[in-house]
Amino acid sequence: MNGVSLASPAADPLLPPGIRRFLLGLAALGGAAFLAGLLLDGVRAWQALLVNFLFFGGLAQAGVVLSCILQVTSARWGRPLKRVAEATVAFLPVAFVLLLVLLAGTAAWAPWVHEPVAAKAPWLNIPFFVTRELLAFLVLSGFSLRYVYRSVRPDIGMLHESGERPATGLAARLIAGWQGIDSERATGQRRQSRWAVAVLVAYGWVFTLIAFDFVMALDPHWFSTLLGGYYFIGNLLIGLAFLAGVTAVGRRRLGIAGYVGRHQMHDLGKLLFGFCILWAYLFWSQYLVIWYGDLAEETEFVYHRMHGAWEPVALAVFAMAFAVPFVVLLSRAVKTWAPGLTLVAAVAFTGMWLERFILVAPSLWHGEGVPLGLVELLVTAGVLSLFVVAYTTFLDLFPTLPVSDPRLAPAETEH
Repeated sequence: MNGVSLASPAADPLLPPGIRRFLLGLAALGGAAFLAGLLLDGVRAWQALLVNFLFFGGLAQAGVVLSCILQVTSARWGRPLKRVAEATVAFLPVAFVLLLVLLAGTAAWAPWVHEPVAAKAPWLNIPFFVTRELLAFLVLSGFSLRYVYRSVRPDIGMLHESGERPATGLAARLIAGWQGIDSERATGQRRQSRWAVAVLVAYGWVFTLIAFDFVMALDPHWFSTLLGGYYFIGNLLIGLAFLAGVTAVGRRRLGIAGYVGRHQMHDLGKLLFGFCILWAYLFWSQYLVIWYGDLAEETEFVYHRMHGAWEPVALAVFAMAFAVPFVVLLSRAVKTWAPGLTLVAAVAFTGMWLERFILVAPSLWHGEGVPLGLVELLVTAGVLSLFVVAYTTFLDLFPTLPVSDPRLAPAETEH
């Protein structure tokens, strides 16, 4: 196995019981804040939920997509990171519940319901909107869950067969019909590659649809054919920032330190650097055309977000999602230094939350100032808490290393 030792389960869960209870309580508080917000100021409650659905639901999918990219490119350097990336899939059931809530309240937050645009009526109507969003979510989530199943099955079975980590509960059900490691390893690699392609194709289509329906449609008179690409590349930037931060700060706690060294951290830093440039490039490509065309139906969307009360938020997004990562990650030393990479990843991650916020909120909020207060913070904290619980639960249940993967090798043998 190229010198690979089998991964042992962690002695303790990643989240101590006290912290887990605290996070679940925070999630309940976030839910209560949303319900209270519906009574006090429905627009702010709905926009807070929508922003966090787009951000954390997108992150849940981004991790799987990054794992799929590592699979289809046969990236040896990133093999130890596959499970850490795809563990975000555990949040998809929560994201589906959030989607159901949003769809149930479409009439309360979607401007096109009360101010329909005749030319867009065949597309922007509640029955068709709800149907296509559910179908798109279920198709992409189904592909993603199937891919992750094919990824974890041979690892669970291998550890179970060796006696190092006997499978119980859900893990035991996932290896039903086990046919031996040699057969399962070959089958797993082949089927992972097939499902990875399906996930990547579906991701581009579905997240373009999400950008059109949950961002562009909030301003019924604005349109951009580039928004879909800009949106799903930004989503991958969110996923990379998360993966880089978690890997840098938690590799010892996750039990992958022997497989993730300076080489892998340097590559993660380079990817984060490259994607922040790509995201900025796509923004500039869109902005330049709008500025040059100077058409009223196009400029209003951008102008509103770059002037007045929203100007500081726009500048913060530019600085945190692009300027800071670009300047700091020019340094090789920072990319290979865990605290430095963690800090840059955290800045980019927070900046991209603000980017999702500024894409959505100005289209819904017509009051004074920026609607960023207690309701938004509590709803965000609640959804974040659910994400952390789901993510760590997945890593507690399943091996954190793809031990059956023939391309996996300890960090010291990678050059």
